[in-house]
Amino acid sequence: MQQEKMQHIAVLRLSALGDVCHAVAVVQALMRKYPSAKITWITAPLEAKLVRMVEGVEVIEYDKKSGFSGMFALRAALQHITFDALLHLQWSLRSSVLMRMINAKRRIGFSLSRSREKQHWFVNEQAPEPRGPHVLDSFLSIASVLGVEEVQFPCPLNLPEAEFDLPKPYVVVNPCGSKIAKNWTLEGNREVVQRLLDRGYTPVLTGGPSSLEIEFSGQIEKGLKGVVNLVGKTSVEAMCRLIQGAHLVVSPDTGPAHIATLVGTPVLGLYALSNPDRTGPYKDLANVVSVYDVLVEKEYGKKQEALPWATTVHDPDAMKHIEIETVLSKLDTLI
Repeated sequence: MQQEKMQHIAVLRLSALGDVCHAVAVVQALMRKYPSAKITWITAPLEAKLVRMVEGVEVIEYDKKSGFSGMFALRAALQHITFDALLHLQWSLRSSVLMRMINAKRRIGFSLSRSREKQHWFVNEQAPEPRGPHVLDSFLSIASVLGVEEVQFPCPLNLPEAEFDLPKPYVVVNPCGSKIAKNWTLEGNREVVQRLLDRGYTPVLTGGPSSLEIEFSGQIEKGLKGVVNLVGKTSVEAMCRLIQGAHLVVSPDTGPAHIATLVGTPVLGLYALSNPDRTGPYKDLANVVSVYDVLVEKEYGKKQEALPWATTVHDPDAMKHIEIETVLSKLDTLI
């Protein structure tokens, strides 16, 4: 299809925050390719806070809690529009059903090797094989059908003014992931915070408002002077600004690690459950401390190269295998 005929493009990626960060880079590359096209992005309420910081994108929210009634409401809201193309950037069956509520001439999904939950049944075009194993590479392969070949970092965002007056230089330590199994040890996090204090950096703890995260961060900072605890105190927008101003982010596989990539801040990633080549901080894979390869081979009896793309480790104590000295050594090289 000729560029001048691509007038209105839909993007469907609901969650999670880290994957929406990857999608932002791809959508901005699409906008550079088609500067006169209107982009409409259907996403979830939390992730919409991030997407609204992308200038020039129309955001439509769909809350999965609304179920089919929400899907029908979305269909009614968009029934007067037929998109020239729809990029289906999510694997779930729910999102595929939602996608079929939207009128589009071209419905572009993942390659067959990356299709999950029968996504390929719902689209009319499939992407070529991705050039790499990362989730972002899979998103980019879908956009490549429309001629998009490369992404650029950092990504321009309409960030709010800084809400916090922090002593610089500071390092963001985000100790908790979306699941408790992603969390590194209390001892390890305290050692990282202490090393930062010893090196003259202000450790800034971040995270969500759950009681688990608040309690864990309180244990991390207990008895340590000079730590700033912002766990449960930052909006998505404020988190982006906070991370942009940081010297470094230390985090397991969770949203703030990928926000850092989006805004150009280096990341020290801590990985055990998932393959960092697939879900790691895209520009900082060399800075990841990972025990995934060892643990996945132990669990499945095969090296990770011989296993399916999305294979994960199920050991609930996987993160405990990350050695403190290995992390501190990597930290020293980055600060």
